[in-house]
Amino acid sequence: PSRSEPRTANSTPQKRDSGADARTHPTPPTPYDPASAGGARGGRFSGGRGVLERSDDEVPPTPIAAISPFNNKWTIQARLVVKSDTKTYRNARGEGRLFHVDLLDSTGDIRGTFFNDTADKWHDTLEVNKVYRIKGGVVKHAHKMYNTTKSDFEITFSRETTFVLCENAAAPQVSYTFSSIEEIEKKEPQSIVDVIGVMVEVFPLSSVTIKVGSNAGNTVEKRDVMIVDQAKKGMRLTLWDRHKDLVSENDNEKHILAVKGVRVSDFGGCTLSTTRSAMAELNPDIPEAHALRGWFDAEGAGATYLPIALSVSKSNDLATDRVTCIDIKEKQLGAEQVDYFSLKAWVNHFKHDGTWNYPANPENRKKVIRQGDQWFCEQSQRVITNAERRYIMQVSVSDITGSQWVTAFDDLAKQLLGGVSADEMQEWQDSDNPEFAKTFARSIWKPYVFKVRAKTETWNDEKRVKCTLVAANLVDWTSGAAELRKQIQKEFQL
Repeated sequence: PSRSEPRTANSTPQKRDSGADARTHPTPPTPYDPASAGGARGGRFSGGRGVLERSDDEVPPTPIAAISPFNNKWTIQARLVVKSDTKTYRNARGEGRLFHVDLLDSTGDIRGTFFNDTADKWHDTLEVNKVYRIKGGVVKHAHKMYNTTKSDFEITFSRETTFVLCENAAAPQVSYTFSSIEEIEKKEPQSIVDVIGVMVEVFPLSSVTIKVGSNAGNTVEKRDVMIVDQAKKGMRLTLWDRHKDLVSENDNEKHILAVKGVRVSDFGGCTLSTTRSAMAELNPDIPEAHALRGWFDAEGAGATYLPIALSVSKSNDLATDRVTCIDIKEKQLGAEQVDYFSLKAWVNHFKHDGTWNYPANPENRKKVIRQGDQWFCEQSQRVITNAERRYIMQVSVSDITGSQWVTAFDDLAKQLLGGVSADEMQEWQDSDNPEFAKTFARSIWKPYVFKVRAKTETWNDEKRVKCTLVAANLVDWTSGAAELRKQIQKEFQL
C-alpha cells in the first residue's frame, strides 16, 4: 500500500513479493473469539449503568499480591467477595456517594472504592461472588484502620475502569479465617473477626432509633440470632442492613451461618454485629460448615449451651470470679491471656490533669482533628461541624488489700460521675467553673462491684497489664450481705 493509505490493526498487508522477508509482513491477528477469552460475557448496559465489555486482552492477570502504586498497568482477575451499600458523605467540597468492594484471588485480597458518578454507574451492575477481569484505577496505601483486607494497598476506581464478567474463569471462593466463640470471648472490643455457628434461635425484627449524627432520629431495623459451636457456648449476633433479611424467625431449620467481617462488642457483655462490609452465607459448602453440621446433628441438637453473658444488672451477677486488688498482681491476671473478673472496690481518685477525654465524630465515635471551626474525621474522610467529647478516664479504685488503676470509657465514666457528660465537664474546666472539681469530689469513696477485663499491652517496648472497666454497679448491701454470709459458711464449713 502507498504511504498515504491507512492500515488498521486487522488489515492484511498486500503481498508484493513471494520472496520478501517474512519479518516485514506480519501474520494477520487471530479474530476475537469470546469462547477463548476466559468465557467473558459481553453486552453493554445503558441507562448510566456500568459496562461489562468483551475483551481480547490475552495478557496474564496481575496477582493481587503484586499490586502497588509503582505499577499502573495492571489487570486483576478476581472474585468479588464483598460489596457494601452506597454511603453518603460530606466534606468541604460538598456531599458525595461511595461504596467499596473486596476482591480476592489466589494470592490475597484487596479493597476498591467507587465515588459519586462511578459509584452510581457500577453499584447495581456488579454482583457478589462473581469473577471479573478488572482494569484501571489509582492504587494507594490502604487505611488499615477501617480496611480489613490483607493488602497494604487499595484501589480507587475511575471513569476509565472496566470490568469483564468471566463466566467460567478460575478464582478462589470466599476465604474465611474463623474464630471460635471461646476465642472471640477473649478478643479486644472493636476487633473484626470471621465466625461460623449453628443458628439455634432467630429473634423477630426489631428497630432502634439513631440518637446522634446526621441520621439522628431515623429508625433502623435489626435482627438478633443466637449461634453456637462445638464448645457448647452460645453468642448473640446482631444482623444489620441487608443481612437482617437473610433469615426469619418462622424458619425452624437450624442453618449454618458463616459471616466474614463481624465486629466484637463488649456492650452488655460479649456480642457480635455485622459491619457494612460483612458478607454472610447460609450453609456454605466449606469443610468447617460440614464439620459443624455433622457435630450438631450427632450430638449438638440435644446439648445444653452456656450463653455468653448478654447483660449485667445486679451486683450479685458479678460475684463469680471475685478477686481483690492484690490478686490482680499476684495471680498475674491478664499476663498470658485476656481475663475477666469481678472486683468490689471504692473509687478513690479520677485522674484529670492530663488527657481524660477526646473529641469524636458522633456517628462513629472515632477521634476527630480540629480544622478551624470544623472537625476532620480520618475514618469517614469527612469534615463535620460539631464533635462530641467522650471520656477516656483513668480511675483509681481500692479495697482493703491495695489499689488498682482502671480505664473507664465514655458510658461507664459518665455513670461514675453521676451522669455528667464529657462536654459539660470540658466546658466547666475551660471556664474555671467550680462544678468541675465538685463533680469529681462528690463521685469518690463510693463502693462498686466492677466487672473488669485485664489484658497485656505493649507501650514503648514495655509490656504491662491494662485493666478496663466493663460494667459497674453500686453495692447492693442486702444482696452483698447474703453473699458475704455464703462465703463465711463456705470458709468455716458452717
